Amino acid sequence: MTARRTRLDNDQRRSQLIQLGIEMFSTRAYDDISIDDVAERAGVSKGLLYHYFDGKRGFYLATLRAASHRLLELTEPDPALGPLEQLRAGIDAHIGYLREYGSVYATVHRGAMSVSPEVREILDEHREVVVRRITKRLGISRPRALLRNALRAWIAMVEGASLDWLEHRDLEPEVLRELLVAGYVAVCEQVYARDPKAYPPSGIARAGVTARGR
Repeated sequence: MTARRTRLDNDQRRSQLIQLGIEMFSTRAYDDISIDDVAERAGVSKGLLYHYFDGKRGFYLATLRAASHRLLELTEPDPALGPLEQLRAGIDAHIGYLREYGSVYATVHRGAMSVSPEVREILDEHREVVVRRITKRLGISRPRALLRNALRAWIAMVEGASLDWLEHRDLEPEVLRELLVAGYVAVCEQVYARDPKAYPPSGIARAGVTARGR
């Protein structure tokens, strides 16, 4: 029981530190934050931070992974919904995440650290999970090249539209959602028109659209 309590305490402390990291890296550039700043804000020693993380870089990467996992949890598809209803619910959850953690989202995608191999790996892992979720919904275990490329292009559209929305906030969330849904429908239709074999026998209907997008 003591070992279990210690493990829980350690997990809780680590989670608290990661939440602090999300707050700090949302408002300040990576280079403007030192491990001393983190320790002071957290009210802990630097030694404790090094116990949980491999320095500031390790702390930053752990923060980004946690933010990515949080977004994936929020956007987990509801199997009780139809294809487009799942998509709309996921985009609504994504926009809700932007409202709460928009600063860290923008920092991750636009910051200087976004070009580092470790950060690119976290972003690519996130994108790959999204692609797998979509192809699983379509009943596809290994997408053909055109579908894979098109889905990655749609994810890039989501990211670009999200960053623009965070900067300007001049679109209603519902308008942004429907724009992204329309982009997904267009992608599905183009893939089906050019490579019908990209979809299972049930056809494009499994994507939630028809050949005319209705």
